[in-house]
Amino acid sequence: MLRFITILIFAFFVALTSAPAQHVRVNTWYDNDKKIYLKESYFVFKKNPSVRDSLYILYYHNGNVQARGNYQKNKGVGLWEYFFENGNIKMKGELKDNEAVGIWIYYYENGGINMEGEVKKGQKVGEWKLYYENGNIKSIGVYENSKKEGVWRYFYEDGTYKAMATFKNDEGEYKEYYPSGNLKSEGKILNAQSNGLWKYYYEEGQLKAEGEEKNGLKEGHWKYYYPNGKLASEGSFVHGKEVGTWKYYHENGNVSAEGDTKDGQKDGYWKLYYKDGTFKGEGTFKEGDGPYKEYYESGKLKIEGGIKKGKNDGEWKYYYESGAVEGKCFFTDGKGYYTGYYENGNIKMEGKIEDGNKVGIWKLYDEKGQLVGYYKTYYENEVPVFQKVEDVPQDTLKADSTKPTDKVSKHLPKKRSRHYVAKVNEYKDFIVGAQPFGLLRNHFTVSLEYYFQERLGFEAGLTLHRNPFFKSFEGLPHNAVYRKGYGAFIRQKLYQKDKDNGMFYWAQEVRFTSIDYYVNTSDSTGTSLWHSKENLYEFSFLFGDRLLKDARKKGWTIDIFGGMGIGYRDITRNYKKDPEKDALFIGLKTRNLSLPLRFGISIGYLF
Repeated sequence: MLRFITILIFAFFVALTSAPAQHVRVNTWYDNDKKIYLKESYFVFKKNPSVRDSLYILYYHNGNVQARGNYQKNKGVGLWEYFFENGNIKMKGELKDNEAVGIWIYYYENGGINMEGEVKKGQKVGEWKLYYENGNIKSIGVYENSKKEGVWRYFYEDGTYKAMATFKNDEGEYKEYYPSGNLKSEGKILNAQSNGLWKYYYEEGQLKAEGEEKNGLKEGHWKYYYPNGKLASEGSFVHGKEVGTWKYYHENGNVSAEGDTKDGQKDGYWKLYYKDGTFKGEGTFKEGDGPYKEYYESGKLKIEGGIKKGKNDGEWKYYYESGAVEGKCFFTDGKGYYTGYYENGNIKMEGKIEDGNKVGIWKLYDEKGQLVGYYKTYYENEVPVFQKVEDVPQDTLKADSTKPTDKVSKHLPKKRSRHYVAKVNEYKDFIVGAQPFGLLRNHFTVSLEYYFQERLGFEAGLTLHRNPFFKSFEGLPHNAVYRKGYGAFIRQKLYQKDKDNGMFYWAQEVRFTSIDYYVNTSDSTGTSLWHSKENLYEFSFLFGDRLLKDARKKGWTIDIFGGMGIGYRDITRNYKKDPEKDALFIGLKTRNLSLPLRFGISIGYLF
């Protein structure tokens, strides 16, 4: 027995001391001198150098580990780890005979988990979870042999439900939703890519676009729609890029632009049109490059410049309809520094334009060329709005600046309703108006409004009441009601942007009305004149639409409005209250509560 134990210990010692001799370390290098940049370090059998066995390490050029694990006779086994170049873990899991098995975890470069799930014989199986970098779940569902099966759920980065798809053999019906819960898009997914007919929707539910997709890219004829259902554009795609003739439409159905495309770029002659169908602009392009010109409806030149790969390039000039230069800008890759001028030639504004939008801090000047101030730009309904920035040092505004410094941004005023934020160089003047159709109801109104371009109006008016309107009260029939008086009102109007169908607004009105009612009666005792006086104090809300040829120029205007309000009625009489005498005043309401309805059409002129 003792002899057996001795032999066993000796055999173990021989095996232990001879094991290193069975392997040979191999190093490979990035550099030819084999001194600095180690690439790999691993072991092979001494008797068979082509067979890797034991520890294997792969390095990045910077010396950090790229992968680490063990080989057993040329097959990966056990725990394997893979790393990003910065040293953070990239993925890890177990290998068996070179195939992934068990739970595998994948990571983002910042260290957060990217996805995790089970693997069998190199295939994903069971439930898998995918994550955003902030740690919230991105999607969750089941794999069978690396193909999605059953219901998969998708989420936005903030955890809000995003989409659902039901798969069979990796082919699924996918529906995506807005954070509000309304449907955003729907279509088929095959092998993790969109295929077949796809539809996209506005958040309010209207169809936005529809067409075929293949391997995740748009293919064939596509149509895009406005929220009102009208066609917005249509054309064809090949491998996700626009090709052939494309047409764009205004909401009224007229063509807004048309031309040919090639590999996603304009190629050939393009024409643009105003909403009424009048010619607007033109360009001749070669693979997205070419000159562009735009015209006023009168046909006079408005803009000219060059386009390169779909972006403004080189010198662009802008003109007033009179032909005077309105502005100049030299673009590089869609970015440029713009200088604008008044028609008298004095500088008007200067600042940076990027992809068609005014960005950063702008300098604005009055018509005499004097600096008015510095303004931050932002956009409302695709229209630029200038917001004044106070106390900005001269050196904070540079031609190549795109963002205000912290010193500038802390002076930005708090956001207010655009109706109360003055625009720079906005058009403002007076509108004189009258309501001639009021004569049909025996009253006539004149008004004067101080108008601020597409945002605000303050209106004061006077109404003359008289029934009958064009006749003297003397000699009129007895036992008939005659009335005369006046009304005065003040309104504040909050205008929306000018559209094809007018400039809608809502308003609040304060009104005072005073009307005298007279009745001549005759009986056996003689003739008597009875008199009642009505005073009204009223507040109303109005909704209206102001129609102008151009909301920024003088011209004729029509104002159509309606609304309702609440008020107090005060009645005084030249006789003691008597139901019989009150009954003589037909049309005179005697209750104190007033619920006025306001309707009218005003014709005026903007000076």
